[in-house]
Amino acid sequence: MDNAPYQKLLTKGHIVLGIVLTSVVFILLSWLMRPFTFSPDPLIAQLQACFTAIPITAVFWFAYHMFMIVLVDQRKQKSKAN
Repeated sequence: MDNAPYQKLLTKGHIVLGIVLTSVVFILLSWLMRPFTFSPDPLIAQLQACFTAIPITAVFWFAYHMFMIVLVDQRKQKSKAN
């Protein structure tokens, strides 16, 4: 199966940076959302915060990749024009 043109834009470094940033965002959100849970038990509260952070972190993952694809494509087109 052939790769789409946008799949050639991101390097392994971009993917690794995305994984690292997404992990940091997940940890940060899990920590920040803990006070907003309904359980007095710390373990259950942390689990609820982690489950809440998953979809928000997934949105960050997609947003990061869309941003990087657009940025790399714009830089590539700009270098072709010069």
